[in-house]
This record gives sequence, structure tokens and C-alpha cells, in this order.
Amino acid sequence: MSRRGILAALAALVLAGCQAPPVIKEVQDQNRALQQQLQQANRQIAELQGREAQLREDADELNRVIGVLGTEKSSRVLESSNLRGQVRGFVLQQIDLLREFLVRGNLLDYVGGELVARSRVDEQPLLLVDLANTVPGSGTLTGLGGHFTKPTTLTVKVLRAVDQQKVVIWESKPLTITEPGLTRINFPVAVGVEKGDVVAYYFPQATSVSFDTGTGDTRFMATDIGLGAVVPAAALDGAKSRRAYSLGVYGLLN
Repeated sequence: MSRRGILAALAALVLAGCQAPPVIKEVQDQNRALQQQLQQANRQIAELQGREAQLREDADELNRVIGVLGTEKSSRVLESSNLRGQVRGFVLQQIDLLREFLVRGNLLDYVGGELVARSRVDEQPLLLVDLANTVPGSGTLTGLGGHFTKPTTLTVKVLRAVDQQKVVIWESKPLTITEPGLTRINFPVAVGVEKGDVVAYYFPQATSVSFDTGTGDTRFMATDIGLGAVVPAAALDGAKSRRAYSLGVYGLLN
């Protein structure tokens, strides 16, 4: 190698030695920046983990409180239901006692024919519609009264004028009369009525109530009509005979 070549090689080594430190410093700076970012990320992860743990604790506490409230609510609902049942039973008992007292003391309003023995009996299944004794005021019907010739079964119905037609708006369950003579029986459930309502009675076997003619206006037909049905006025007989039956209803009316 010539002297000139040796000098060129030495110059290259010197230049390389001078350039190396800046590259190393840049790499070191990048490492420090990455370490800082990693530390920040670790801190954020730790913070998120702490928040997650706190949220889990809060959720567990909330579920516990909800469970306690649910148990307390169920207990209160059961207690309230029992109390309502007891109060309802007591009130119904008092209503029954009051109704029985009013019946025995003859203090209820009465709508119907006089409850006396009459001269005639029509022993066939009939629907009786008492047009002579309409309900005089609004109120509640609580029971039935009649002078019966023998044991029987009947159903009481309430008719109301709708568009100039009489419609069955209520009917009782079958009522059983166990002995002849004057009998009063309470409805299982009282019924509200309005002024002008008409009471009807259906005897499915035999009409075991006596009647007179010329003093009333009870119409009759041989077939029954159900709840919600219209009473066919043309099918009712008895306009001329003007029957009065020993039959009526009791209640509290205005």
C-alpha cells in the first residue's frame, strides 16, 4: 500500500469514530422514551384494574342491597296481603250481619207484590216479568222474598231499558227454596240497580208462587232469556189478566 492509501484509510477510521456516538445516543433516547411509555401504560393498566375491582365491589354491594330490598318487599307484600284479607273478611262478615239485621227487622226496601197467600197457581215453567213494581230509585238489591206453595228453584234477573228495549243486565245464581210459605233469602252477591229497572223471575220447573188477577201487571213467557238478551215484548203474555204474584226483592234504595 502506498503512503497515500494509508493516509486515506486512517482518515476514514477517524471519521467513523466521530459519527458513532450520535447514533448510539439516538438509540438510547428512543429506549428511554419507550421505557417511559411502558411505565405509563403499566400505571394506566394498574389504575384500570383498581377501578374494575372497585366496580365489582360496588356491583356486589348493589346486588346485596337489591336482595335485601326484595326480601323486605316480599315480606311487606305478604303481610299487606294477609292484612287486606283479614280486613276484607271482617268487613264482609259485618256486611252479612248488617244485612241479616235489616232483613229480620224488616228495615229493607221492598219492591214487588204483597207477600200473602193468593187464590191461583200456574204450575209450569215460566219467566215472570213484574212491570207493576219497577225499581223506584237507585241502590242495591240484596235478596228475595216470596210466598211459595212448595219447595222450588228460581233465578232472579234485572232488566234495564236500552234503546226502548228491556235487556237482561244481571241474573242471580239459582236460588233454592226449601219449604213452602213465606220465605226470604239473600243473594250470594248483591246487585246495583237504577231507577226504572224491572225485576224478573224464572222458574225452570214449576212456578210455585200463587197469584191473583186484575190487581197487578206481571207478564210471563214459557222460555228463559239469558244475560245480555233482549226481552221480546211481543212474546210476553198476561197483559189482560193483570196478574199479581206474591214475589219481590229487598234492598237499600235511595
